[in-house]
Amino acid sequence: MSTFTWIESPAWQLDFFGIPHRIPWPQGAPVPDGQHAQFDMEALLAGVEACVNAEPGLIGPWRGFLAASKHFNGMTEALEDHEYIKAGELLAAIEKDHAGSPYSLFHQAYVARQTGDDQEAVRLYAEAAQKAPGIPFIWDNLGTMLAENGNREQAVQAFINALQTNPQDQVALESLVQLKAAVKMLRDPKDPKSAVVVPIEQFKEMAAKQLESIEKHPDQLIAFGEQVLRDGLAQEIGISALEKANAAQPDQPRILVALGAGYRMLGKFDESKAAFTRYTELQPQDPWGYFNLAQTMNAAGDEAGEKAALAKTLEVDPNIQQAIGIHFELKGENDIEKEKKLVAFADERNAWMPLLIASSMARDRGDVATAVEYVARAHERNSKAEEVMLQYAAMLGDAKDAGTLELVIQPAVTSGRYSKRLDWNYAQSLRQVEKTSQAIEVLRRAQMGEAPADFKAAAESAIEHWTGLRAQSATPVEVHGSGQLLRPLVLTLDDGDGGMLLNPRQPLPAQHKFPWRAQGTEARVKLQQGQTGVGGEPTPMGTFIVRNVTPATEGPTTVECRVEVTPDGRLTFTAGQNGRKLPVDWEA
Repeated sequence: MSTFTWIESPAWQLDFFGIPHRIPWPQGAPVPDGQHAQFDMEALLAGVEACVNAEPGLIGPWRGFLAASKHFNGMTEALEDHEYIKAGELLAAIEKDHAGSPYSLFHQAYVARQTGDDQEAVRLYAEAAQKAPGIPFIWDNLGTMLAENGNREQAVQAFINALQTNPQDQVALESLVQLKAAVKMLRDPKDPKSAVVVPIEQFKEMAAKQLESIEKHPDQLIAFGEQVLRDGLAQEIGISALEKANAAQPDQPRILVALGAGYRMLGKFDESKAAFTRYTELQPQDPWGYFNLAQTMNAAGDEAGEKAALAKTLEVDPNIQQAIGIHFELKGENDIEKEKKLVAFADERNAWMPLLIASSMARDRGDVATAVEYVARAHERNSKAEEVMLQYAAMLGDAKDAGTLELVIQPAVTSGRYSKRLDWNYAQSLRQVEKTSQAIEVLRRAQMGEAPADFKAAAESAIEHWTGLRAQSATPVEVHGSGQLLRPLVLTLDDGDGGMLLNPRQPLPAQHKFPWRAQGTEARVKLQQGQTGVGGEPTPMGTFIVRNVTPATEGPTTVECRVEVTPDGRLTFTAGQNGRKLPVDWEA
């Protein structure tokens, strides 16, 4: 008597494993309806095994699938444990028995992504998606990879493909919002849970209807037009709102500026030029009107018009940094002749910003004395500008001029008129003149009250560095362009790779705490980026040394370690024992 029967099942898992929808199924087992995430894999394998045993001449993928299935659990465990070499070996065995399945392609793509081979991952995800186009998560992974590597249009299409299969796919919906191909809106402004995601075309239809409802209210038209242009999602409708407002209230400066910028976004340069020209006629003492006009001329390819508008910008205000940079064609190079021209221009116009730019150029070419001279002259012309105070503090630190720091910068810091950036620059300069205790005191005071959270964190990190409680590797970690860790951060043991601390493709900033056993009063923690035999050789990050450990009276001595990686690739290390921070150091 047969122990199985042939059934038709719509389950998507069959497409994923690369087998037909007419499958051998154990008699008496519930038939999969394709509507539930859980799929009785054990029943499928039992039915396939019974079928293979009962029908020696069976044609189709069944024997290969059954052989490949022996590696499925091992594959899952290898990926969960980040054992990519083992995963690759298992995938090779699966491919040998059951070649070209979306399951195999999908996991090969995942391994390629985790080991830094984005191009191969995209290729494999795309092949898997073509073979199983009805599985949303394959399209989601393809879309994510494409987006991370700057292929926006292809990424958008991948997420749209996912939604065609599952309109409620939250990964695809949120990704389309991030790519500005859809809009998240709140049905109830007071309830974040009332958010719905609508396609961009539907949003444009909604915006057009809203425009009709407010077309007789100029103030609402202005606010609506500006908001839509800022969002960058329905620019034509934003322009239309502003045009209606301009018709109702002609020559209003706010409308002209918004119209000029909007026209430029849409490539309507003549209209943009007309709007900004009219604005400058109405507001001749506003330098930003001329600067906006210069930007339009640049976009339109009108070099002569751009130069004339920039000249007028600087005639009205010679301290517009962006205009100075473009006018003098400053491109980050160390050109002493341009530096001299900036100084001459500053003296001619009694300006201070050109002197700050010249000061930075002098500093970059190693002439600290001249850099200080220029910024001091800028300070004479505008002693209240925060930009001046920030650069003056930094230059005095480079010059090791503790006296002027105390005479000029310290009163400005204690006045409370400036942002926390001045506290930061002042503390850094005090550190340069070997007044570390005073620098720490400055940062401690600056952390008090309503200081921004990111400033407090940066200040605490700096204090830990200066007091020997935080160490930094001289070698930066490799970071993907999308702001993720390209390869894992791994402990290095005497006999090879140790445990993984930070996973590959983890978004940065990231941190990880882990225990470490100390020998006597010291612990040595060696780190590397990458795993042996996976995606190239590991990069040694050096050894972090923990000192002043108190040995345990009984049993092993354990210290709590923490590693952190910032988006720019800085790797730092801290450690503690029983709530006490311990001094740490780094060794190449």
